[in-house]
Amino acid sequence: MAPSTGLAEAGRVDSLKAKILTLPDDTNKVKVLNDLFWATLYGTDQAAPLQYADQQRKLSEKIGDKRGLTQAYNEIGCFYFMRADYQKALKNLNLSLYLSKEIGFQRGIRAAYTNLSNVYRDQGNFPEALLCIENGLEMARKDGNKKAIADALTTSGNLQKELNNYPEALKNHLSALSYRMELKDQKGIADCYNNIGNIYSNLKKYDEALKNHLLSLKISRDNKNLTGVTSSLINLSEIYTRQLRYQDAINSLTEVLEIQKKLGNKRSIADAYNNLAENYERLQDYKTAIRYQELSKSIRTEIGDEEGLCECLANSANLYILLHQFDKAKAQLELAEQAALHLQSKLRLVEIYTNFKRLDSATGDFKEVLRYAKLCTLYNDSIFNDENTKKTTRAEMTFEFDKKEALMKAEQEKTAAIASAERRKQNIIIFAVSGALLLILSFALVAFRNYRLKQKANITLEFQKKSIEDSIRYAQRIQEAILPPALFETGEVHDHFLIFKPKDVVSGDFYWRYREGDYLFTATVDCTGHGVPGAMMSMLGYDLLENAVKDKGLREPASILNLMNRQVIEKLDSYNSESATESMDLTLCRLNLMTRELVYAGAKNDLFLLSENELWVLPVTKCSIGYAREMEYTQESRILKPKDELYLMTDGFADQKGGPEGNKFMIKKVKSLFQTLSALSCPEQKHRLLNELEQWRGVMPQKDDILLVGFII
Repeated sequence: MAPSTGLAEAGRVDSLKAKILTLPDDTNKVKVLNDLFWATLYGTDQAAPLQYADQQRKLSEKIGDKRGLTQAYNEIGCFYFMRADYQKALKNLNLSLYLSKEIGFQRGIRAAYTNLSNVYRDQGNFPEALLCIENGLEMARKDGNKKAIADALTTSGNLQKELNNYPEALKNHLSALSYRMELKDQKGIADCYNNIGNIYSNLKKYDEALKNHLLSLKISRDNKNLTGVTSSLINLSEIYTRQLRYQDAINSLTEVLEIQKKLGNKRSIADAYNNLAENYERLQDYKTAIRYQELSKSIRTEIGDEEGLCECLANSANLYILLHQFDKAKAQLELAEQAALHLQSKLRLVEIYTNFKRLDSATGDFKEVLRYAKLCTLYNDSIFNDENTKKTTRAEMTFEFDKKEALMKAEQEKTAAIASAERRKQNIIIFAVSGALLLILSFALVAFRNYRLKQKANITLEFQKKSIEDSIRYAQRIQEAILPPALFETGEVHDHFLIFKPKDVVSGDFYWRYREGDYLFTATVDCTGHGVPGAMMSMLGYDLLENAVKDKGLREPASILNLMNRQVIEKLDSYNSESATESMDLTLCRLNLMTRELVYAGAKNDLFLLSENELWVLPVTKCSIGYAREMEYTQESRILKPKDELYLMTDGFADQKGGPEGNKFMIKKVKSLFQTLSALSCPEQKHRLLNELEQWRGVMPQKDDILLVGFII
């Protein structure tokens, strides 16, 4: 699929539209509809491509043109792929593949496999993507179709590059280059040199990268291939930037801009302006950088490129900060934040909140600095968690594919570029029998106590992420083992429920219980943070509770909290209450199971009592554990009635954002919800609470760990 060429493409579209009006319902009209689809796919009218593809589908069914029908489904799949609707893309592409196989339409089969590979690649399912390409490559080899072989090798090389398997990627691109040369395919040769240059660039071998990109540029210039010239110039500019050759990068991008203006490709013009601005920023020519960002913003607004506009706004804000024009910087960041929230772009939000921190530091608003620092941590934790999940899923999907792939590699690998990997391949055969990919080998070897020397930096990074993920999973198992399997045992209370939803794999919230005679102690605790930092604090909090009750023999809730407060401050050296950042909010109850006497104390987290259909808030000391050394916590007592119900909770439920405006749920709504639960059993209450939370949250990410306990006396 080639990008649109602006004004030239618009003229072609008008010509095709005029032509289709003169044609009867036959295969010629099907072909023109096919051409119209590809001519409009990258245009500004986002609905047009699907309309032409659907017209082609209906016409093909009407006249019995099965090839036209397979192509129509392929086009519809490509349309949805470009809009990231992967489910519909896979559905239509698989239909195209099935029909192509049914009629023996080889070109249709290969096209379906290629596009299915693209969908799987974007989903992070690289094994499935590679299998699709291998199927297409096998077909092309059987047919002796050298162009199709080269295309498949190129796609496979790009996928291997995504997996950081650079030796295999380089081998595939070099093989593709030999086929392109045999075919005298000048455009394909130029593309191969670009792909090879990108691999060397990733390996930081910039001299080799430049050599290949310059070869690509020369071939594209000789053949007047403006798309190829543009790609080579952009790649060259990126290398120049990495080498701190900013003026060379600007020269390359200026030529890109001139080409795109001739073609009328507005999106590419906006990209060029943005890249020019970034290089002028590095030259500390901030005013010129802002001018180019403003030009880029104007075009992105015109074409509705919200993601690009968000990037420009963030970049402009950074420039205004550098120029000490703080009001303008704030206005740009506020607009960027709105766009990023709408796009649900966590990476962009981290960048924006980082700039907010810089802005507020420059203006001396340190309270806001702290708030944005917390937001950065929140979204960074979420990104880290998402990445771990993606890596885990990818590793699981890769395992079965790798066994087959490694056997193929053992026979194919002969080039000097991967000679240094031969010993590792032999060890794969020894350890795995069927063999495993170089990536899996690096994971396995490091897992067995760094049996081999340090792998290449990129593979080491993959392992480190996997190692961190494993450590977090191990921490999760430790946390689950420490937490009691249930808060209440049979006969202790009439009924109960527990809602425990960590934001990340491990939690900063935890629950605790201890039974001695007729006394039953119950606590819900919210430690500073979530994820790994929160989990570390939760382990400390758990130990302090155990120590106070089991080792020190304390039985009064207030005394337990006072001891915990002193110990947190001593252990974490939090002497200054104004700067203390490590703390715990909790509710601690002691219930006499015989007399139904409840003695309770709390740090910030209130206790809620539902008695005879009336909700009571049992207030506690409004100061977190670990915040103030001299704080003295107090306790209260109350005789409960049969069927009274108590609710203990941390702040995660009430603080969850959602609803039509992205607001917090708020404690007021929680209390109203509690009042509607009296007629329900505890399992029904749990279901109702979770359902209300999920409906409120909608597409918003979970904001914090959530812990809520309810029990009926």
